[in-house]
Amino acid sequence: MSRMKRHSLTLKDIADQLGISPATVSLALRNKECVSEKTRQTVREAVKRLGYVYNRSAARLRTQRSNTIGLIVPNILNPFFTELTSAIEEKMETFGYSLLLAKTSEDRERQGKALRTMLEYGVEGILLCPAVGTTQEDLRICEKMSIPLVLFTRPVDGPKMDYVGPDNSRGTALATKYLIGKGHRRIAFLGGVEGSFTRWERFEGYRQALEEARIPLEGQYNRVCDTTVDGGFQVMQELLNLQEPPTAALCFNDVTAFGAILCLWSHRIVPGKDFDVIGFDNLSDAELF
Repeated sequence: MSRMKRHSLTLKDIADQLGISPATVSLALRNKECVSEKTRQTVREAVKRLGYVYNRSAARLRTQRSNTIGLIVPNILNPFFTELTSAIEEKMETFGYSLLLAKTSEDRERQGKALRTMLEYGVEGILLCPAVGTTQEDLRICEKMSIPLVLFTRPVDGPKMDYVGPDNSRGTALATKYLIGKGHRRIAFLGGVEGSFTRWERFEGYRQALEEARIPLEGQYNRVCDTTVDGGFQVMQELLNLQEPPTAALCFNDVTAFGAILCLWSHRIVPGKDFDVIGFDNLSDAELF
């Protein structure tokens, strides 16, 4: 992580831009009635335009260093993000950095608040798994503050941003081809949030593998659900109730696969023998299934 210094805007910078005193800017930001509504609005617009964020750590103003990295994930209860957070924290510690953690619950407004809070605390960089539907404009504040931002797992549409993630399409294509090689023709795809780019990529690999094998894509075998154990259990139950149920399932992630497997066991169907299931993520708990 680069340790380059950045210039933090101050109340004086904003005051100089507007031709008023720093005290007036401060009063306006605190919404004091002694400042006219017109001036308060002008100050708020300048703050937004210039990307000013209040830095809570006055002691760090001299060095502009916090040795803190922000991590924002959709759901900390998802074992994938739990394991990932632990790994990131351990790696950051070796470089002398601490981790500031927040979750979005797939809420863009909550994500924006988390970003601003982390910037207020002077983080030196942010790792973000974007909430579904995130746009580059949602993340513009990091650019304005010259804070390094790296997206992971989910990219964002638009000009290229720093991103790291798995080759989702290739992974699901290989998994689907493996199931086809075992003789399966009715293969379901389970899980994933509607509108998620990651789901689209993983489904695309599945679709392409079926197409290459000249196996029709059956809409009834494509099931969206929460990426939870309950979600996997429910959609597997729906699939087993079909007139022609699938004989194998490729799941969006391991957690969805756990739910699907539990559903199969509840019907005395033995996973891996009577019905093949493949997950995605390689969680440590997968060894238990």
